[in-house]
Amino acid sequence: MEKTAFLPGESGTIKAYFNTAHYNGSVTKTIQVYSNTYGGGNIVRLRLKATVVTDLKPARTSIYFRNVVPGKSYTERVFIENNMHKPLEIKGHSIVGNVNASRNFPLKVGLVRSKDGKEYVSVTLKALKNMPVLERRSFTLSLETNSTKMPKMNLFIIIKMQKPVLVTPISLFMFGNHQGVKRVRRIQLTSNTGNPLEIVSIHSKAKIFTFETVREDEKTIDIWIGIRKDASLGVFNDIIQIVAKEGKTDHKFSIPARGSVIK
Repeated sequence: MEKTAFLPGESGTIKAYFNTAHYNGSVTKTIQVYSNTYGGGNIVRLRLKATVVTDLKPARTSIYFRNVVPGKSYTERVFIENNMHKPLEIKGHSIVGNVNASRNFPLKVGLVRSKDGKEYVSVTLKALKNMPVLERRSFTLSLETNSTKMPKMNLFIIIKMQKPVLVTPISLFMFGNHQGVKRVRRIQLTSNTGNPLEIVSIHSKAKIFTFETVREDEKTIDIWIGIRKDASLGVFNDIIQIVAKEGKTDHKFSIPARGSVIK
């Protein structure tokens, strides 16, 4: 602004600028003007709408990697509409924002051209084998291009992890069971990595249950839960602790078990 103080009846012009390098298509920005006006709020919000015209248009701005398992690689491609009248070049890439979220996922970024001349950005992600498994990770991948209108193109990376060992169910309800019943409920463990699965130990605090393991195949094991003959009558609230070895890695699981024992 040329000046910030105005007498009654005076007017002025507000000039606003924003960097269009990372935008494509319709953009809306909000500007807040603080003043000492009376008879109302002292904040005026101005909305700026613009259409950014670029020579590179990605078909999507987010890449979703689903069911990612540690130790495996995954590749996704994004079609890029190129209006530069010259071949697209990817000069480099970097992680923007949540850098920590990307540390366990080495990336390879490349450019793929189909036989009909279409251009795709290829992103290959590998989840490190011994990384901690969290359900969801996300970060921004910034690509350096040879475009003057879009020198940097951002892709939002979303990763949904799949646990190396799937356990179902995650809790047990076992009401109204008689003493000595061998197979009341089943817990199933499945390896999602392709590595063989073994049961290392199964135990619970209360002396209520019997455990029987049945191997369906190399990757799947069933644990049948029964009621001991000498189990105390009444309601129980216990936790079944399971240690399973998937490949060379041990995984611990705690399964809440609630129910009752009757004669």
